[in-house]
Amino acid sequence: MVERSTHESDVHDLSLGVIHALAMVDVKALSYVQLRRLCASLTHALEDVEAETRRRSESVDTGDTVNVRRPPP
Repeated sequence: MVERSTHESDVHDLSLGVIHALAMVDVKALSYVQLRRLCASLTHALEDVEAETRRRSESVDTGDTVNVRRPPP
């Protein structure tokens, strides 16, 4: 398991719960049907994430950067 520091922004990052849950899954303990369901769900999620990432990369405003005007000299 990878250790990392917790940042204040992590408190509001709902994706971290999903990431943590996936890290805890013991795929060897799942039945074949559970594995197929998990695979289908992950595939669907990956397609959604890729589509959203592609949409954002094509956009001028990715929402990740804050542009602050520098005061004049």
